[in-house]
Amino acid sequence: MSDQRIFARYRANEIRAELQNGEMKKVKSGVTKKKNALRKIIANLTLGNYSEMLQLFPEVMRFWPIEDDIEVKRVCHEYIRTLGSIKPRSIIEALPFILRDLESRNERIQIMALSTLVSVPFNKFTDEAFDFIIKLAGKRTTSGNLLKNAIYSLVQLDDYDHERVMSLTSTLSEIVDHHLENPTIQIAALNALYQIHDRDAKAPPYHISVDTAFNLLELLPTLNEWDTSTLLEVLPITVVPQSHDDVYDMIDMILPHLQHVNSAVSLNALKMILYLLNYIDEVNETIIKRLSNSVVALLEKPAELQFLVLRNVILLLLSREQSLLKLDVPYFFIEYNDPIYIKDTKLECLYLLSNEETLPQILDELEEHATDIDIQMSRKAVRAIGNLAVKLGEKSAQKCVDILLHLLEFGVDYVIQEIISVFRNILRKYPTDFKRDIRTLVRYAEYAQETESRNAMIWIITQYSDILPDYLELFETFSQNVLNEAPEVQFSLLTSCVKFFVRSPSPATEKLCVQLLKECTEEAGNPDLRSRAYMYWRLLSVARENTNMVTPDMLKDIVDGELPIIELNTKLDPAVLEELELNIGSITSIYLKPTSQIFRMNTVKHLPRSRILDTDKGMLRVIPDSSSNENVSSSSKGRVSTSKKNGVHRAPTMSDFDKPAETVYKLKGERKSSSNSPSKLARKPSMLMRKLTLKKKF
Repeated sequence: MSDQRIFARYRANEIRAELQNGEMKKVKSGVTKKKNALRKIIANLTLGNYSEMLQLFPEVMRFWPIEDDIEVKRVCHEYIRTLGSIKPRSIIEALPFILRDLESRNERIQIMALSTLVSVPFNKFTDEAFDFIIKLAGKRTTSGNLLKNAIYSLVQLDDYDHERVMSLTSTLSEIVDHHLENPTIQIAALNALYQIHDRDAKAPPYHISVDTAFNLLELLPTLNEWDTSTLLEVLPITVVPQSHDDVYDMIDMILPHLQHVNSAVSLNALKMILYLLNYIDEVNETIIKRLSNSVVALLEKPAELQFLVLRNVILLLLSREQSLLKLDVPYFFIEYNDPIYIKDTKLECLYLLSNEETLPQILDELEEHATDIDIQMSRKAVRAIGNLAVKLGEKSAQKCVDILLHLLEFGVDYVIQEIISVFRNILRKYPTDFKRDIRTLVRYAEYAQETESRNAMIWIITQYSDILPDYLELFETFSQNVLNEAPEVQFSLLTSCVKFFVRSPSPATEKLCVQLLKECTEEAGNPDLRSRAYMYWRLLSVARENTNMVTPDMLKDIVDGELPIIELNTKLDPAVLEELELNIGSITSIYLKPTSQIFRMNTVKHLPRSRILDTDKGMLRVIPDSSSNENVSSSSKGRVSTSKKNGVHRAPTMSDFDKPAETVYKLKGERKSSSNSPSKLARKPSMLMRKLTLKKKF
């Protein structure tokens, strides 16, 4: 049966009749009809048709004794879960059936029954769930999947009875601390403890000892992808290093998982290493390279994952003054088939990666997209060029301005309007450096049709009227129809006409000023605009009366004061950055906002205090590869001795992982390496793919 027929709203009598017809049919066709009727019941519950489906409770209970059909059993449990969360008292008669399933020999049926008990917010159901979990934890031989589901059920039961769940945390702690044959149970217990403590704002964060953390990290090669991702996600904040040697050992154990094929494992490994870097004062350059390579590998994933990675790249570029990532600019070049959200994020990455060395590459890329057929992308590229001119120094700004002036010659209206808008910011940053280009820019005043571009052009004409002989004529093209302009443009016109009169009182400027003041006070319907016009009129009147209240100099300072130089601030608050780093790979890192602003009930995460915590992130020193081999080997020896002293067995780590294989194992005979120097393998963007984008002729 098609989904269209199943996901339709039915009345209880219609489904009841269908179930009765299924009993009258032949065995095979009757079973199919009954299953289709049960699917319709679950579909209607999904659609919110609760009152009708509640009437079918006796019919559903007739199917409960069927043990050999898991699909029917799953439908029955799903029916109780859905209705129990809304009307728990109405399904109390199903409790004996659920308890009977708990004693079943089929593990899957037991898991379904436990999940049903936990999902119903009624004390009789939750009490039975607690009794079963306590009984299960006391058994020596228990099914791994059943025990894992029982542990995770405690997280759900925490919403109903927090005190009772907290009384069982000691049992979970024993599971975490003691090595079991099934490591999945340890990971589940650790994750459950972490979530229970994280939900309770009054309880302190859950911590485990460093030795327990090492025991868990040694299990990484034996874990599946899901458990590996869970462990690496929970360990930050849970384990607090107490020595630099412990940090280096943990990083060595986690580094191989940066190149994991599973994106969740790779991202959580990245988060764990970045967390550990807060507890050391120096790091090998090889680790920085491997972090960067893992990010580059994740950029080859599908668009949704790529977007998540790019947002986290922005976070990492903002987190420290000296970035922990060494990324080449071409990795963030925009492709023609990228979704718009990928294009926007890549533009932000290019802006953050820009400096004197990378500027030529970035400008070439942005210039191509400024003439793109995609209007939205073209505007964003022009805006990015203007922002680069403001961000970097005067020499770089000159290169950006040259490109913007070159783009003016294309005569594309939306490109010209965007150039006019960004040129205002450039002139705010460099008031005197680009005066010679203003006359070229004002030739395109007629192209300014949008609010922002008209505002920008009015400001430019007003601010540099001393080098524009026909500035009044240019201004009148904007002020002729002031009442039909947008409010922002009306305010700009009013302020500019007063500035003209204050700077150079003359019959022409006085006539223009009086005309605009009359229109704004007598004909304008905007009360804010009228109030501003009356304020200016009163100010000019007081100054003209030759009183000492407002002198010409005071008037000029009020109306036409010196503007501050514009600055683009890309820094985030250190506390916010700290919290965002602890939430890498989550939705918080996408919005780049604190968790409390997105999820109201979530607690704020902070770095746990330790005697080795580096509070000043700018002090992390990167050791070059050439000078770090001896340091690494010596520190490894120190770590081994420390491990033996503590009586804890830890997996040996490689101290030469940064050396290429050809220098460790030399090939014999004719098959030798073609070069004696270490090979530098880098994943550069394919030139063929660049040409296939049809952005350049080849």
